[in-house]
Amino acid sequence: MDSIYWYTKCKVIRLLIWVQGIYTMNTKSRIILNSLFGVLLLGLSATVSASPVSGDLFYTIYSGTPNVKKVAFNYDGASSFTLGTKTVIGSTPGADGIAGNPQNSDLLLVGGQGGRINTISKSTGTVHSYVSPVSVFHLEVANPTTVYGSGIPGALAWHTINPDGSLSAGNYVYLSGSNTTITQLITTPSGYYYTSSGAGGGGSFGSLSFTDATHATTTALASLSAAHGGVFDSYSDSIILFGDSHVTQVDLSGNVLSDILMSGMQMDQGTVDGSGHVYAASNNGYLTFIDYTASSLIGDVTSFRSTQFLDSYLDDVAPLVGHGSTSKVPEPGSLILMGIGLIGLGLGRHRKRRSFDQAAV
Repeated sequence: MDSIYWYTKCKVIRLLIWVQGIYTMNTKSRIILNSLFGVLLLGLSATVSASPVSGDLFYTIYSGTPNVKKVAFNYDGASSFTLGTKTVIGSTPGADGIAGNPQNSDLLLVGGQGGRINTISKSTGTVHSYVSPVSVFHLEVANPTTVYGSGIPGALAWHTINPDGSLSAGNYVYLSGSNTTITQLITTPSGYYYTSSGAGGGGSFGSLSFTDATHATTTALASLSAAHGGVFDSYSDSIILFGDSHVTQVDLSGNVLSDILMSGMQMDQGTVDGSGHVYAASNNGYLTFIDYTASSLIGDVTSFRSTQFLDSYLDDVAPLVGHGSTSKVPEPGSLILMGIGLIGLGLGRHRKRRSFDQAAV
């Protein structure tokens, strides 16, 4: 990751020199362009540098009530990760997987441990339940208008998320291939992946094709301890898996990159923030925070790790990035794309103005 960063940064600097060399710019234009490159370099720096991070984690417990809560967290960017006071959101009829609602920022989506997906208001605790054709435990918000639900393992179904945040009737997805029941659907820029295991983990990880009517599954790794919960991590372009007593990092080709043995823990689900941090939930009630910005490998000896008790029967923590995000903090990658886009827009406007000035001569 460090080599990619410095290579890209050098390219950006060379691009800046090239742009300023081929275009005759006045002082104001140079100031604007330099500012745009600053945004781009800020994004690049954020992708490899440990930095303080704080916010709220929305989470579920799988037994007891209230079962939907949030907790504030803070990481100083070096050696201290702390959890704040827990706040009750409310109770849903069954709670397992949890995600933000991309159509209504006040609502959370919660797997109902049965044939339903719940929504609950962050501000009022108001709950609505929507019937699903499958038993829903884990959730995956695949795009701004679609949420998938699955069992442990079980059948897969999708629901349309309406503009007000409510859900339309569910649609059953028939699976074929290596596994016809799955536990977690995982959305990546390269396609879909899945896990298939019982509550204790120790199952299959593979890819799932939505390009044909058969929805074929292909196992890449069998008998993998962590093949239970899973999430795509844009920071390392890999997938983080949670299950049994392991947190495991795999690439999109199905190769294990790194692994952490969490002795005495029953890992369930978790999330990432797109900035090199993992938030992993265990059914024992503990939350484990991992900062792997130094190497992009979760199990590297340089990765900072902190495990703290959060809540009995802890199940899942809501995404901090992606379509199901409950956080509004942009990913470093977003800053990079924004910087590139603004630079392109600035160059286009400068070229247009220059052509206009030449035509007027």
